[in-house]
Order: sequence, then structure tokens, then C-alpha cells
Amino acid sequence: MSGFVNKGGALASSGAVQGMRLVRVADFSAPLSLSDADRPSYVRRFVTLFVSQGQGYRGGTGRVEHARNAQGEHLALKLLSLPHRRDGETEDDHERRVRASRAAFEREYECHILLSGLKGFPRLYGRGTVDGVPCIVMEWVEGITLDRARRQLAVDGCGRVSPLVAARLGRDLFDLVARMGYVEGGFVHRDISPRNVMVRTSRLSLEQQVDEGVFDLYLIDFGSSAESEPRSTSFTSENAVFRGATADFAPPEMLSDDIPGLAELRKSPAIDVYAAASVVYQLACGQAPYDLHAVGEDGAPVSPYRAKMAAPAPAAVMAHARADELLEALAREPEVAVAVQHAQDKLSAPMGVSETAEALSFVDEQLGIVLGDCLARGQSDRPGAAAVRDALSSFSIHYADNVERSFCGRPLVPCVPGGFAASALDVADSTLAHVRMACKGIAAAALAGVAVSAAVLANGAQASLDAVGFAWSGGLPGVAVAVAALFPALVGLSLRFGGSRTTAGFLRGTAGLAVTFAVLWQVLADMRFEAAAQQHLLHMALVAAVAAGWCIMVADFALNVALPQVVRRRALPSGDSDEAVALPSAAASALEGKAGKGKARQVCGADSQPEYEVDDSAGEASGANARFAGKRDALDDDMSEGA
Repeated sequence: MSGFVNKGGALASSGAVQGMRLVRVADFSAPLSLSDADRPSYVRRFVTLFVSQGQGYRGGTGRVEHARNAQGEHLALKLLSLPHRRDGETEDDHERRVRASRAAFEREYECHILLSGLKGFPRLYGRGTVDGVPCIVMEWVEGITLDRARRQLAVDGCGRVSPLVAARLGRDLFDLVARMGYVEGGFVHRDISPRNVMVRTSRLSLEQQVDEGVFDLYLIDFGSSAESEPRSTSFTSENAVFRGATADFAPPEMLSDDIPGLAELRKSPAIDVYAAASVVYQLACGQAPYDLHAVGEDGAPVSPYRAKMAAPAPAAVMAHARADELLEALAREPEVAVAVQHAQDKLSAPMGVSETAEALSFVDEQLGIVLGDCLARGQSDRPGAAAVRDALSSFSIHYADNVERSFCGRPLVPCVPGGFAASALDVADSTLAHVRMACKGIAAAALAGVAVSAAVLANGAQASLDAVGFAWSGGLPGVAVAVAALFPALVGLSLRFGGSRTTAGFLRGTAGLAVTFAVLWQVLADMRFEAAAQQHLLHMALVAAVAAGWCIMVADFALNVALPQVVRRRALPSGDSDEAVALPSAAASALEGKAGKGKARQVCGADSQPEYEVDDSAGEASGANARFAGKRDALDDDMSEGA
């Protein structure tokens, strides 16, 4: 048989459509109340379907097939996968598992009804049977799973996504999690994983959504879901946990049956907060928070529950952490690269690659802190989904501004709801600048005072020096004494030039100061004075001058680097908080140019971990790309010179 799609979109059939099979849905019932007049036409839409061969995916409790009805509408047909009889299994045991499977499928449908119609969840059309097998008819979401999307969006060889993109995906994912709380009595998905989150691409491609900074996410597969406050107790506890959660992303309470109060714990929205944070962690770090393939001291595998309860989640290591891969990552992050270029333009001398990686990693650390809070082992210690969404929104909105702040040694805008506004931080910056100038002024005045005092007191003092073949004797000129007192500080300050507000600059300056001090101390120790007290006086003056000079560098470092890098954030509200401070929604940042993005594609060997290589074929330069390419070349040159 063959068929066609007419101009109106209807699917006409003269037999079977090529590449499709005809499916009849029996005993079809709608999830909503319909009038007697509307019911027949509604049922006709979904009882005759054309299912695409080979186009679908495996769900938790069945297989989802792509289908179309006679009007040409795209639909998803989910068929229950009934369990096969195991070897040695009795008929009663097998029948019990079949009943449990059917009950779980029924519960999935009931849970899906609660979310149907909410943005970000597939619309539910009804249920029935196909050849006696239960089925669900729902909206077909055209797109790719987050598991596939993260491979396309990887910016380095470890499969990490840009921290900014990961935060935006996380913001939109936590928005879906927060929406489930709108359902009366609450709702818990309990199996949020990259395979169960889809990026819909029917309106905008994945690349366009990255450029827009907003993602069209859908949460799918409700085989493990449950209401926080079930309306009835007919669904047994056995069936409530019929499907297990994905271990890499599930919280500890979903991985053990020996926890007190387990039934109540598994109804908490904190389960989805943990799982969603684990998904974002994998996006940003290239791997799930815990290695569930670890073995214990006895060589036996460690259970996922014990692995997650033994220690807090490891600190997030993101794409900007490695200086040797930074430029490659920035080449695939045009928005971040432009922010870096703007920040570099504000500096008197460009930062080197290592210092740039350090500054970006400090900004990214805020994302790691939020995720760490969500991955707390106790449910009461995890923040609410709405609070995390707002925190990630703030992180995304202020990312470019925080890059500039980090480069300039200024406090970051905290990515927490209710955190200090940028304007308030600017006031704090101004106060901090005045304190820094006052400290440096006092230290400089002390240095000058010591140098002048030493010059006056030691002027004309009789001394001699005989060391390393050099001999001298006579009266000490006061100018020489003043210069010698100032010399260590001048050397230290000059060595940190271009990096006075960086850790590396502070360390260079301190090292130069210390070496110069040691040399002058030894020279002074080799000199002979007519009055021994004069030598002790000059030693004291040298120490005082070096201390004053070092205080100038300490003031710059402490008030530009060390103090701002103390994480200034308030704890996120816990999961039992009823209040969430609303922040404005994230707006897509305007780019001055977009890079021709090299795409990362996965290259897997049979026995190797996934690797990624750059595919530059998709990056033909348009006018905007060329403008950005020029900026990126300038950035490369600046970084090379700064290094």
C-alpha cells in the first residue's frame, strides 16, 4: 500500500503508507471530560494511526513510536513492554510481574494527566490497547535528548559544555522541575536524567537556541513518577518503585530500600532537585558527580548508595580550568570569548593564559557552589527548585559582568536569589578602593619616611667594604643610603608590572623583594663601621623599608584578589522554604560577533572512553563570524604576550 500527505497536511491512505504500519487503537479513552457531541470526533483522531518504522526510542516501561493520524498530526504512541517469563519462573510469579507492569503503566498515565497541558511536558491525548497491549497516545516532541545535545555542545576533549550554556540549560531544566510543584499536592518525576530531558528543535535548532540563550526543554518518561500527596492508596508500594531511577543521577534515597521513612522520602521534590543538579553537573564537568564503578578496599564493587553517602560530591571542574585547553574552548564559546576580550581591554596589560583561566574558573566556581548545595546527601539540606532556577538565572545574566569583575579583581555579583545587586557591589567596590588607596598611601609614606630618616642618620658615617675583590672605604652618602632602602621595594613593584591585581603578580613581586633584601642584608653585614650602632640602625631601617614596600603589594593583593575571592554568597533556601525570591528572567546577551563554531563529534573506540574531535566544516565565516574571528585573533595575541 502507498499513501501521501496532501497540501492540507492530511494523510491519505490507499493501503499502507510506505515505511509505516497501520495500527488500530482499541478501547480508546480520553484523559479529559468530553461532551457526547464532541467525543466521537475526538476518538476518531486517535484510533487509526500510521506508525513509522524504526523511528522511536525505548522508554522506561515501554517503547515510544512516532505515529501520524489521518489528519497528518505527529503523535507518540507508547506501548507497554510486558515482561517475558524467566527460566524457572512459575506461572504465578510471572503473572504477578505482568500485573505489576500493567499497574505501573496505569500509574504512569495517571501521573502524566496531572502535567499534560503545562509547558515543557508532552500533551496527553488518551489511552487504549493495541492487540491487547496497553498504550498511551501523546504529543510527539521533535528534538534530541540532552544526552545527545551535550555531545554536540562539548567545547573540550572531556565533553564539557560551556559553563554559561550549562547554567542556562540548568535554569530551564529547574524551571520544569519547579512547574511540577504547581500540580495540586505536588509531583515528583524521580528519574530525571539526560535521556529523559529533550531539547525540542522543531522551532529553533539547537545551535539557534544556544545563540538565543534560552532552551525549549521537555521532560519526558513518567514511569517512575509519583504524586507528593497521592489521592488514593490503591497503588501498592511495590508498584510505586516498579522502575528504579538512573543511578548516576539519582539521590541516595532512591538507591536503597533500607532507609527509615523511605516511602515519604521518595515523595519529596528534593529527589528531582538532586537529579537535575546531577544532570547539570555532567553538562559542565563532562561526567556525573560520582564514579559508580569504584571498588572498595576488598576489591568488591561499592554500591551506588554507599558511594554517594561516603563523601560529598567532588568539586566541579569545568571547561576553563585547564590553561592549555582554554583557547580551544573559547573558540567554541563566542559569547564568553567576547566577554574575555572586553575584560582584557579594561586592563593596563593583558592577562596571560594561566591567569585568564584562573579568573574564568573563579566565575565558574559559583555554578559549582550552587550544584554542590543541590547534591547534599540530606533532603532538608537541598534548596528548592525555584531557588536554584533563580540562582542559575542570576549566574547567566551576570556572567559577562562577573568575568570583567574577576579580571579587575572586583567582588562578583552573587548568583543567588536575593543576593546583592550589582549597584550595591559597585558601592562596596568604591569603598574598597578608598581603603586600598589609604593602606597603600600609609605604606608608601612609611617607606619614604624610613628612607629619609636612614639617609639623614647615616649620612657621612665612616665605613668600609671588602668583599669579592671589591674594596671601598669612606663616608656613606645619604642619597646612596636612601636609594638602598628604597631599592627592594622598587624591584618588587616593578616585577609585578601588568599583574598587580593577580596572584602571579603578587608572587613575582614578593620574590623579587625577598631576593633584593637578602642581597642588601648580606652587603650590609660585610661592611665595617666605626660605630657598631650605625650598622644595627641601618639593618633596622632596611627591614622597615622592605616591610613597608611589601605592605603596598599586600594591600593590592588582599583588597583586589584575596578578599574578592572569598565567596560572598548567602545560603540558598532549603527545600522546605515556602518563599522564593523572584529574579528577572534571563535575557540573551547580545554578541558583537559569532564565531564559526567547530562542532565536537564523538569518536569512540571499542575499549576506550569517548573522545571528541573538532569538526570545523560547520564554521564558515559570515560577516559577523569574521568580526569575531578578528577579536579572537587579537585575544590570542594578547594572551600570548601576557603569558
